[in-house]
Amino acid sequence: MTTPPAAAGSPAGAGSAWRRLTGSWAVALRMARRDVRRHRGRSALIVIMVAVPTALLTFALVIGVTSQVSGAESIPARMGNGVAALSYPQPGVVDQPFDPGFSAGSDGTRAPTPGWVEEGSAFDNAEAVAALTGTRAVPYAEEYGTTRVGERRLTVQSLALDARAGVTDKVEVVSGRLPERPTEAVVSTWGESRGLPTSGSLQVRTGGTEVTLQVVGLARVLGEPGSQLDLVVTQPLVEGQPGGGWILLGVDPVTWPEVRELNRYGFTVYSAEVLENPPDVSQLSADQRSQLEYDTDRLGTFLAIGGALLLVITTLLVGPAFAVSAARQRRTLALSASNGATTGQLRHTVLAQALVLGALAAVTGGGLGVAGAWLTTRSIWLSSYIGSGGPFEVPAGPVLLVTLTSVASAVIAALIPARRLGRLDIVGVMKGQNVSPPPSRAVFVVGLVLAGTGAFAVVSLAAAQGSELGVVLATIALVVGAIMLAPMVLVVIARLSARLPVPLRMATRDAGRQRARSVPAIAAILAGVAVLTMTLIASGSDNEQSRREYTAQNVLGDATVSGDAGPGRGLDATTLAAGFVTVRSGLQVTPVSSIATGDPFLTSTDGTPPREAYELTSVNVVPPGCTPAQTVEDGEPPAGGGQPPCHVVGTNAYANVSAIGVTTTAEIARRLRLLGHEDAVAVLDRGGVVVGRAEGAPSLLTDGTVSVMSAVRMVDPPVEGFTPADEMPPVPELENLRTTRLPAVEVELTRDTTGILLSRAMLVPTQVATAHGWPLMVDRLTVHDPAGPISQDLTDRLGYTADDDIWIEAERGFQSPLKWVVAILVGIFVLLLLVITLTSTALTLAEQEQDQATLAALGSGRGTRRAMAAAQAFTLCLIGAVLGLAVGVVPGVGLTYPLTAQSWDPVSGQSISVDPVLVFPWLVLLGFTVAVPALAAALAAAGIRRAPDATRRTA
Repeated sequence: MTTPPAAAGSPAGAGSAWRRLTGSWAVALRMARRDVRRHRGRSALIVIMVAVPTALLTFALVIGVTSQVSGAESIPARMGNGVAALSYPQPGVVDQPFDPGFSAGSDGTRAPTPGWVEEGSAFDNAEAVAALTGTRAVPYAEEYGTTRVGERRLTVQSLALDARAGVTDKVEVVSGRLPERPTEAVVSTWGESRGLPTSGSLQVRTGGTEVTLQVVGLARVLGEPGSQLDLVVTQPLVEGQPGGGWILLGVDPVTWPEVRELNRYGFTVYSAEVLENPPDVSQLSADQRSQLEYDTDRLGTFLAIGGALLLVITTLLVGPAFAVSAARQRRTLALSASNGATTGQLRHTVLAQALVLGALAAVTGGGLGVAGAWLTTRSIWLSSYIGSGGPFEVPAGPVLLVTLTSVASAVIAALIPARRLGRLDIVGVMKGQNVSPPPSRAVFVVGLVLAGTGAFAVVSLAAAQGSELGVVLATIALVVGAIMLAPMVLVVIARLSARLPVPLRMATRDAGRQRARSVPAIAAILAGVAVLTMTLIASGSDNEQSRREYTAQNVLGDATVSGDAGPGRGLDATTLAAGFVTVRSGLQVTPVSSIATGDPFLTSTDGTPPREAYELTSVNVVPPGCTPAQTVEDGEPPAGGGQPPCHVVGTNAYANVSAIGVTTTAEIARRLRLLGHEDAVAVLDRGGVVVGRAEGAPSLLTDGTVSVMSAVRMVDPPVEGFTPADEMPPVPELENLRTTRLPAVEVELTRDTTGILLSRAMLVPTQVATAHGWPLMVDRLTVHDPAGPISQDLTDRLGYTADDDIWIEAERGFQSPLKWVVAILVGIFVLLLLVITLTSTALTLAEQEQDQATLAALGSGRGTRRAMAAAQAFTLCLIGAVLGLAVGVVPGVGLTYPLTAQSWDPVSGQSISVDPVLVFPWLVLLGFTVAVPALAAALAAAGIRRAPDATRRTA
């Protein structure tokens, strides 16, 4: 008895359909693998197009995760085998998250630590901390100094920690031994890479003291995240300096309640127990919870943006390659269809190739990205530059998502040519005739709506500083809409090409007829040029704003010498000038002083409030309508905001550029002449001063003179336990109050003049300040070379003669960092566009092989065929580049809003809202748009080397 066939809807029929489907895919995958092996060049091209962006994003993910050192990962670097690490206490009670990092804040007044040594170092207070915590507290401190290696002056960072006290994991000896005496040190592997010796003696200057150290070994040293340590010593190089911290050694973990208790004493606590097993976030303060939620949201946003961009970019890049693959297989697929293959089986054939190549490329790209990140973390210099300071870590989830996204992008890129197989003209393909169907008007309308909506949304969201994800989605809509317009644009260009030269006319008409091949190439070129245009407009606008807002710190070509000579001490101008003259005779070294107010907060190294009464000096300009006392005491700002009207210039002024500078009469006269105030130099000869006035501010002069007051007052610090809620003590009365009128010349204070005025609101000759008894402190020197601008080589040689805490910087004006960035970007995009254009051109020439043979048989030379090849490449690249330029302008303009709508006023020291700066680098963009198509045309023409095979054509 014969069993009837199962119905299509029955379970047996469903199983048969499933077997047919899986069988079709299995055959398609086998064919795809064979095709990949047979056409290695085309396969390698597709693999490169998918693998490169995948590798870049995977590399960025791995480096990003590795550089983000989590709390648990930071335990060996922060505390070794300890149970906790404490930072030097802050003045107030600390509010910290589980992993403090840089998120800990303080408020109020901390509880006093029994046995605490005020202004003492971590080593001085180790016993007090040990008694408070009930553990063994091992002190440590990090210091900066300088040493000289050859003719270079290197800044080095040292770790003072006696690792023999039981601390392990932080210092691992590679060769030699640990230091045992204060005069011994080990050099880290980082220090060795910078040129420090691993044996012998080493001289280090720090805090004005030179210390000779005997190097006894080489070690791998784990510093706190963000620090690169060069040396390890047992004791601080300079004793008694506040700062540092303590590593707690013990058996019992430090719990979160114990952390909060230590916060009351001003300590920021890194607990190994809390970092490894953080409590519930409900135990954090409201501020810390909101910050944690904000960081989590931004991480998710950036991952979404990166995935969306990868999907779009990769899809567009590989689109032309799959269009080539599908077009080359048209005859094979038509033969299969004529022998009974269904449309689904034909589509499976194309999609299977995309699946095989996409998977191969995604895995290859992911592997290359991980390998590149691993090599980077193993390179001392690269890892320090990128900041990959944590243990090497591969985020399996995000990397897998990137890999799957890359495979999806390859399949999506092949989906469009696969969908067209449903309209495959078998007879036309077998006869060698293939013309794209008329473009869809519906697709054109949808593309127009998408492009218009995306453009409006990009500009609107950017102007309103909307979410990053919204801007990215709007940009994607704009690009997709523009791509949907491309078929109709090609048809219109083909119809308008009647007056073009023959090669260009044939190329434009071919692109309009063969849109299945041309549109993917134009879409990829459009996307690449749009990204480049957007990047160049945004970065160029931001760079232009930086140039306009650049505030020089000195006269162009002069050098500024500054540094930390110690709390309350000025620079030793005489010694520095003597050293500089030995390097270059004829240098004009001029000291610049400020008013020494005697404020203990300016000389305190740890921000500890003073405990005893102190004398405070005030020297202020008295604006018209103000009294001398109001320049000191009346500090209430006006109702509309801004600085108090009587606190304009002087030690009690509020503005950013408001200090008084004191230097020689000759130096002030030189700067006046640079500003074009030659006639005002005579004012200095009469004991006058120079006063800067901000734009729009009222004048401080009356009848060519300015009123200056000076006074002192005794300040009693608040008693211990004082809080802002307590009643403020009365303002002390001014003593030794004196007011004098000085001849003055007024100069407008702008970005261009602040450097010439040394970022001071008033310049006073030294003899004038001395005559009035104003206390002075040298805080910088200016160095002028009459022979010309001070070079970098001269700057380095001057620095060799100075102490470790002295910095010398020559003013060279605004230096744009974009030159090499633009060159690299343009080079990358030129390569991409050439690959895309030449790939599509090669397909065109392959399809036109019979036409080329006919032209050769009729007597056309190689020049004619080269002209046709060049016209094909030039047309495709030019159309895509022009469309990309038009599309990229919109997000480029949109990005200028968040980048340039805020500015910093150096005069007032406040952030202000300004009109966005918009710069179109037309020269670069137009040159790119014209030069790359021309180069592609030249390469395509150069590829025509042999005559085509002249074969008999069939009717």
